[in-house]
Amino acid sequence: MRTKIAGKRQGTTTVEVAICLPILFMFLFGAYELSRCNMLLHAAESAAYEGARVGIVPGATKEKIEDAVTFVLVSVGATNFDVTVTPEVIGLDTEKVRVEVELDLGDNTAMPQLFIDDLQLRGECELTREAL
Repeated sequence: MRTKIAGKRQGTTTVEVAICLPILFMFLFGAYELSRCNMLLHAAESAAYEGARVGIVPGATKEKIEDAVTFVLVSVGATNFDVTVTPEVIGLDTEKVRVEVELDLGDNTAMPQLFIDDLQLRGECELTREAL
């Protein structure tokens, strides 16, 4: 009796795996991409903060700020990002330094973007300069 039932269900496991495995992989890759997006957003915010910290000390330049931002973003594997420093020239009379970082999500993910086009991740920070 048991062999007749087993013979009728011979391909059931194969069909179940063929249906469930793509769904499982979709969830795993989706979780990976969401985690990567969250990490890049946090990295953009951290890079803007680190750049602003470099910019508030006496003797800071736009190039030093951009180098600090680049160091943070490259350490997480980010590419194709824009850094905006306000003001362009930091002088003794500059009161605040603002750093904005924009990352293109499409260039910084492992999977091709099928559902999201031209999404930009943004981090910004404004700090008051230290006085001499």
